Amino acid sequence: MLEATHAMRTIDICHKGLDTAMLRQRVISDNIANVNTPYFKKSHVTYEYYLQQALHEKGKMTNKVTDPRHIVWGGEPDPTRVSAGLVIEPDTIYKNDGNNVDINAEMTDLSKNTIQYEAITTRISAKFQLLNTVIKGGR
Repeated sequence: MLEATHAMRTIDICHKGLDTAMLRQRVISDNIANVNTPYFKKSHVTYEYYLQQALHEKGKMTNKVTDPRHIVWGGEPDPTRVSAGLVIEPDTIYKNDGNNVDINAEMTDLSKNTIQYEAITTRISAKFQLLNTVIKGGR
């Protein structure tokens, strides 16, 4: 029953966002650590694109489920089923040694990711505080 509430859906989405931010942190750290490694190709995390795709699914064709073993597709958007993807950029070269890591861009991405992580933790904390207030009966 609790998993169907709006608060729990928000917490699930925030959980996915935190997982993505942690993955992005590892990828950016790896890129920074290999800034001087010849022929190293940077990676980046794609999550927002897939999240936008999931949020715009409403109104598309849906299937009719007549058996619990059937696969459900379409219908209402479900951002909780979106996962982050990892993309390696093999075609770009930033330096003469074949490395394509731009340290300034990586540091900017690191700062952006930190701000996003803090925003998500603030949001999820507020949801838990609200649930705590409800559980205590408003006290």
